[in-house]
Amino acid sequence: MIGTVSHYRLVEPLGVGGMGVVYEAYDTRTGRPVALKFVDVDRLDDQDGMRRLKREAEMMAMLKHPHICSIHEVGEHEGCPYIAMERLHGMSLKLYIARRPLSTAAIVRITLQLTAALEAAHRVGIVHRDVKPGNVFVCRSGVVKVFDFGLARRFADDDQETAGGSTMPGRPIGTANYMAPERLLQMAVDPRSDLFSLGVVIYEMATERLPFAARSQAETAFNVMASDPTPLRDLSPRPRALERIVQKLLSKEPCMRYQSAAELRAALLNVPVGRKARHEALC
Repeated sequence: MIGTVSHYRLVEPLGVGGMGVVYEAYDTRTGRPVALKFVDVDRLDDQDGMRRLKREAEMMAMLKHPHICSIHEVGEHEGCPYIAMERLHGMSLKLYIARRPLSTAAIVRITLQLTAALEAAHRVGIVHRDVKPGNVFVCRSGVVKVFDFGLARRFADDDQETAGGSTMPGRPIGTANYMAPERLLQMAVDPRSDLFSLGVVIYEMATERLPFAARSQAETAFNVMASDPTPLRDLSPRPRALERIVQKLLSKEPCMRYQSAAELRAALLNVPVGRKARHEALC
């Protein structure tokens, strides 16, 4: 796709995901750069993809928070819906983790910002359901932003996996490595499912490994539901406080995890990282 879409001038593709393609563009009315997300042209007849994009727009429009990617406009071009979002400069957390080992201070700084974003979403009744490094952006300034709410649900709407989501009964949509056990079992989820996924992200930041990864999706799913990961201390020396946080977040039973993002935030503030690093994390 090249040229102009509505009042946006397309510059170049920024990336392609499972369902959509994102372009860098300029708003010709305001002059500001934006990221324009479309359903992949090869999926225009895919009703799941269209629903997910529309749902992402609806969810993001409800959320105004410094650690959630902002949405400017929802529109349609030649029958294809799009979302105009703020243009971010930096890299995904997935790439950020791959570049170099992260200090405990950096892990806490990033996690506190992710926790704040999830707390804001949970406060208005939204569970993200796809928390993973690929859906987190680390800006050049150090600010962390959550995006891609294509699988998000209102709590009350999550009685079954196929409601407004996948049309493939029996197959949960998402990334098995980061799914809570109740997600894999296609049970109703709540904020504690996002916190489990965040626990996987913290583990990955601390060890550069996934806690439940296996040779196949089925084996990974089994590990999530029935196996304990290698203890953090065996892979990467970290403060005991951080290890206890990860262990609690990765509990199989939701009632054994932190019950809210606010409760998790309080625990993170007790991880020893130094006064300066803690101040930077809170700013």
